[in-house]
Amino acid sequence: MSDSTCPRRRIAGYNQFVKLLRRGKAVKVYLASDADVFFSEGVKRELAARPEVVLDTAHTCDDLAAMAGVEVPTAVITETEE
Repeated sequence: MSDSTCPRRRIAGYNQFVKLLRRGKAVKVYLASDADVFFSEGVKRELAARPEVVLDTAHTCDDLAAMAGVEVPTAVITETEE
């Protein structure tokens, strides 16, 4: 399905990321460019088994918070198709 016809939902947080990824619901993952290295490596390890999921590292924690509509900086957002 194309992005223009299928709305997507963005969910912030590592635990949600893991759940959605393992359930096969993740389409795209945003990982903050300024996230802790240890944290980032954990996200990348999880994604290694799912090459179909797009990884975007072009945004900061503050950018991701704005994208997800949350007030606190967040290091990871998972995008799913609704």
